[in-house]
Amino acid sequence: MRRAAPSGLDVFLRRTDPSHLHDWASDGYHSSEEYLFWSRKVCGLACLQSLLHGWTDIRLPMRELLALALDRGCYVVEPRGNVRGLIYRPFMAWVSSQFGFTCQLVENTPIQASARAVRPGRALIASVSPEIRDPGTLAPQRGGHLVLVHAVQGGKVRFHDPSGHSHNAVSAALPLHVFERFHAGRGILISAPS
Repeated sequence: MRRAAPSGLDVFLRRTDPSHLHDWASDGYHSSEEYLFWSRKVCGLACLQSLLHGWTDIRLPMRELLALALDRGCYVVEPRGNVRGLIYRPFMAWVSSQFGFTCQLVENTPIQASARAVRPGRALIASVSPEIRDPGTLAPQRGGHLVLVHAVQGGKVRFHDPSGHSHNAVSAALPLHVFERFHAGRGILISAPS
């Protein structure tokens, strides 16, 4: 992780091997290398895992969720090793059939509109820039990362960020207009099983 010091010079805050920061075996990974390969690609599954923990009694380790998602075409590993995904339509079909969630695709929709559908028992997996961890970022890219919007109150979006810093990963909050700068205008509205 890098941060600019007041002098304008970059300061390295931590030079720790990420595989030592997480108990990858408890998530079902076979090696630290497998964990490191997938850890930056499973933000959508981390959102799903949060919903499963909040709405059901289902507890699956991340690697098991990943295996199921790969089998259902939610991710595609290309011959050169690049990964495409999370691919929304197969993901929606899978979580509907396996977990009983109701899914609705959101496209070309500002967060102000899709946020109106968020309420208890209904959340939004939103495509945002990974730079959302640092809301002061000017002109961020849009998309490339998924967060779980679980509440919208008082003009603020509350969300779980699978790659957030420890102080804002579980429940970050941003004003709607700030969240919109990072939002790609797409995602999946998911409702709890009846």
